[in-house]
Amino acid sequence: MRVFLNIILTLSRASNLPTIWTNCLAAWVINQGNIHDLEWGVLGWLLLGGSLIYSAGCILNDAFDQKFDAEFNQHRPIPAGKITPAKVWVMGMAGMGMGGLILIFRAGCPALWVLLLVVAVLVYDILHKKWKGSVWIMGSCRTLLWLVAGTAGDHSGLELNTVIISTTLGLYVVGISLYARGEAKPNTDDKNLLPVLLLFLPCLLGLYRVFDLQLFEPENLFPALFGMLFMGWHVGRAVQIIRNRKIPGGIGAGVSLLLASICALDGLALCFHHPPFAPYCYLFFLISLILQKKFAAT
Repeated sequence: MRVFLNIILTLSRASNLPTIWTNCLAAWVINQGNIHDLEWGVLGWLLLGGSLIYSAGCILNDAFDQKFDAEFNQHRPIPAGKITPAKVWVMGMAGMGMGGLILIFRAGCPALWVLLLVVAVLVYDILHKKWKGSVWIMGSCRTLLWLVAGTAGDHSGLELNTVIISTTLGLYVVGISLYARGEAKPNTDDKNLLPVLLLFLPCLLGLYRVFDLQLFEPENLFPALFGMLFMGWHVGRAVQIIRNRKIPGGIGAGVSLLLASICALDGLALCFHHPPFAPYCYLFFLISLILQKKFAAT
């Protein structure tokens, strides 16, 4: 049983689950507005449904990639003979269905947003090895997760801040793939600045918000500055790790840090809206890094 659980967690990229939890928490809290009206039972179902859809998407990713992995990633569970493809297909489809139903009927998310999320995840799984532009679909999955979480609890309205932050998150995720892909090319003399801009976009947006909202009082300014510095430091560190070709597996290590920093992005967003919730995101950031030692993030 323990071995089978380890296989499931490996297929699910369990180290990335904390980023799903902070996405759900931040989107739900920010879009609901008044924290005194929050129904905390909804959050539990939201976390469960979001986790199932993400895990199922990762599991199906291995199902679709089994031929590729048999040649290039023989350590993955299917080519390593640790689990049959049939079981992977069943677990993936069952998890996707259960996650969607939980989000709609227990977390109270609009069926349309949930359906769009599920379709985006499946389309990405199908196309990601066939079409380079699929990175934009991957980014849309995170954006849609934010929109789904924000509308939980039968709160169908979307605030402008929710739309802006969810879009920023999606672009950040696109930046991760574009930057790693660019640095992996043998000839990188012609640098593309777009991926770097996308990676630092959350900090740039945060800086704009400080001046736009005139958050110059210490109780407002300090959390915002901390959030930007925390995010910027880890993104900058990840970029340096990826660019340092002397580090074995540097691209994978840098990408893993950038993925964990999704929690920092959520924390930064909360610093501007509901600062007391931000520390939970930083805690999950650390948990993600710890889990990466056991379960690969990519």
